[in-house]
Amino acid sequence: MPMRALRALLLTLLPLCSAGCAATRASSIPTSSELLPYHRGAVTVRALSDPPGARELGAVEASGEGSLDAVVEAFVEQVRGLGGNVARIDSVTPVVETRMRQVSQAMPCFGMRFQAGCSQSYLTPEEVPVVRLVGRALRVDAP
Repeated sequence: MPMRALRALLLTLLPLCSAGCAATRASSIPTSSELLPYHRGAVTVRALSDPPGARELGAVEASGEGSLDAVVEAFVEQVRGLGGNVARIDSVTPVVETRMRQVSQAMPCFGMRFQAGCSQSYLTPEEVPVVRLVGRALRVDAP
């Protein structure tokens, strides 16, 4: 998939996945015996295909309910941690998760001699859009 198609796909998912500031989670697992230092240079993001001469370093996943940019950045950071200079995204999955959120509500207190305020707290379900990226960390050596 060319970069233009990947960008169009990611921009299509952006409204779904940009529900404010939130935590982004990412992880990686080395799949190669080759251990490389952290890569400080540029990382190329690709979708579904490997550049010529690429070596696979590990599997990477990132997810979050924040902006799509934050999720991609977390994905790239995991690729860098494995020593990769190419991030291959194999799947982009938007999901709506249901989480419980605590709500506090002020209410009048009855049966008291003086005027006082009371509050009540309860849990309510909340639907949160989350995007998940799964792919690979690759290394391409300069010719």
